[in-house]
Amino acid sequence: MRRAFLAGLGVLALSACANTAQDTQTFTGVWEWGFETSAFTTTRGQGPYWLVASGPTHEALTAPLRNVNSVYGRVAIVVEGSLSEQGRYGQLGAYSRQLTVTRVIEARLMAALPAQGS
Repeated sequence: MRRAFLAGLGVLALSACANTAQDTQTFTGVWEWGFETSAFTTTRGQGPYWLVASGPTHEALTAPLRNVNSVYGRVAIVVEGSLSEQGRYGQLGAYSRQLTVTRVIEARLMAALPAQGS
């Protein structure tokens, strides 16, 4: 009885550590970057998802905006990353999912937008 309990407890502990997010995939669409906005919509119309990236990945995403001395804008992107489970993400939990970008394949400026709130 005690062994069964300990085995069940071990299985429960391992299942709590399981990653429920989807595996890394390739995503194509438009990223809108602005004041309190980081919205990604796929070319198939899925989303918007809250997009997050850090370090060199974020630098690659914002490079087209920096090239035209803009802070905000819309960028056509092809990226690799993982999509979260359903939840509340981003500014005030307004997004149902979060796309965590791990690699930028392509980033092309669509439109530079004026700084908001200034």
